[in-house]
Amino acid sequence: MARQAFRAATLVPGASLRGLVFDACFQNRIPHTYGMLNHFGMPNRNRVLVSESPDLDVAGLATALRLPEEEVELRRYPLSEKGHRKFFGLDVLKSRIEDKVRRFSPAAISGGHRYHPATHELRDLPFSTVGWDMLQDTCPCEEKGVKQNWVTSNGSDRCHACAGDLGKLPSVPVPEELRPQLEFIANLVSPDPASHELALSMLPVAIRQTRRNLLYDVVMSAVRAISGEDPGADPLSQTEAIAKACKAVMLWPNGLHLLQRSEACPRYAWNRLCRAYILLDSIGDKPPAFPTEEEREQVSGTPIYRPSGKIGRLSSPFISAMEAARLSGVDEPALKQAWDDRKLTQHTWALGAQRIRAFDPAEVAAIAPKLRVFGCRKIIARELGLPLYGVEQLLEASLIAPDAPSSHAKQLEVHREAVRSFTALLEQKASSITGERIPFREAIRHVSGRPKPWAEAISAMSKSHVCFELTSDTRGKALVDRILVDRRAIRSFVAMNHNRQPATQIERCDWWSGSDALECLNGNRSAYDLLTGLGGKGDGVRKQYTVGEVLKRAATGVTTFDLTRRTGVATRCVADLLEKNRVPQIVPGLWHRHQAEALLVA
Repeated sequence: MARQAFRAATLVPGASLRGLVFDACFQNRIPHTYGMLNHFGMPNRNRVLVSESPDLDVAGLATALRLPEEEVELRRYPLSEKGHRKFFGLDVLKSRIEDKVRRFSPAAISGGHRYHPATHELRDLPFSTVGWDMLQDTCPCEEKGVKQNWVTSNGSDRCHACAGDLGKLPSVPVPEELRPQLEFIANLVSPDPASHELALSMLPVAIRQTRRNLLYDVVMSAVRAISGEDPGADPLSQTEAIAKACKAVMLWPNGLHLLQRSEACPRYAWNRLCRAYILLDSIGDKPPAFPTEEEREQVSGTPIYRPSGKIGRLSSPFISAMEAARLSGVDEPALKQAWDDRKLTQHTWALGAQRIRAFDPAEVAAIAPKLRVFGCRKIIARELGLPLYGVEQLLEASLIAPDAPSSHAKQLEVHREAVRSFTALLEQKASSITGERIPFREAIRHVSGRPKPWAEAISAMSKSHVCFELTSDTRGKALVDRILVDRRAIRSFVAMNHNRQPATQIERCDWWSGSDALECLNGNRSAYDLLTGLGGKGDGVRKQYTVGEVLKRAATGVTTFDLTRRTGVATRCVADLLEKNRVPQIVPGLWHRHQAEALLVA
């Protein structure tokens, strides 16, 4: 059993473990911290890594300090994922914890706080959350100054070289006007859990349940984005930047306009920050209402319009619908519809001889939590194994009707829950098939020249109008891939259409992914040549295609495999016959539909 020190360490709430050891050594007349720590697995004489080292004998050190073991463990900074350390529940980059130099607050020491607060070890904060002055690390007892270390123990309140009282050094107070904003970050990083609740109470209701780490990361990312300099170069400037970032978070979602990107901040980093800010309601409560016209004017201010040529131009920093969608996590069509419905200020800008929609980023941030539900359609598509337009059909038919709360995480969950409920309902309707079983996906691909009637077909199954079975293998398989139907059901599917009046009005997407476009064309997943010449945006396999052009191509062209599936004739024979009869090709593998079907399909 480890020996106990003559005098027990003074346990102060919020004190760092390094500070407790340092002060305990001084109180027990141990001149060098290594004199204590070498007995508990610490091999380095000049590095006091008592809070970080995995080799520390926690139980032994607790016994020596006469402290409860849990108090020692609480003040440790264990490694977490991706080079981070846990700082009283916060994941902080390990390089952001100061473990070499002892930073101190003259105001705190002179005010009677003669211990080392753990928050002084956060390099992100240049000020003391106890003394409310700028942190210092040097004593002027020598010409070049003496950096305070953790090796020679003279107590946290004294210089290790001259033993002078550090509380007597001149301090640089935090400006009073910054204190209300900085209280937020001070409470957020505090070791005291009660302070965390106080920090959250300073936020709008919608983001009071947001993860503490996300709030901290957004504030610190904002500081780096707007300061554009080494955080340690000017502590007062950095403190002002932290206050500005805190205020932006406290005014969520209308605080983005307070942040101005520094030229030194890359555009991708700024976009990532803005997106994180907008999504702060990741586990929020209620959606904010659409902002009123008066509130929008307060957020965005008066746009600056400069006449120029025949059309004129706006000099305010607006963004396009595509950029606004990427920023907010909201579908582009939903943003355009919100603009059309005057839920956003109807800014425009000139593009050639046309005027197009333009968006104020601050307004997009304010409205995004209300509109972000559109981004969940892809989740449903992946869960069910459908193209995006198939999900839109299900939503229009009210076969799936998820709720849409403001929080992003809850949106995903309620959509997944809607999928699970729908899957359970379909499983109850499954029965035995007497005829030849074929996959449902293969059967519905006999629908050619138009989008598949996914909602009509699935609705018929849920109402037992079409018999189907479900395979028992659910590993990695979407619902649609588990469905088997009677071959004779093909005729029913071909006769179906999705042109009836929708039960629910939704905003349809104007763009399809390449895989969805190929699904409509009845092409193989890798047959991207079939999409050659179609209008779209993006490049490569990530390119998206205009829905209208895809539908037009599906109506005018038919693939070789489509004809093979519908006629039962071998693919090579189909191609030879079409070439022999000089049926024109729109693109390689896509034949003129009218002539090809007249030749092969009865």
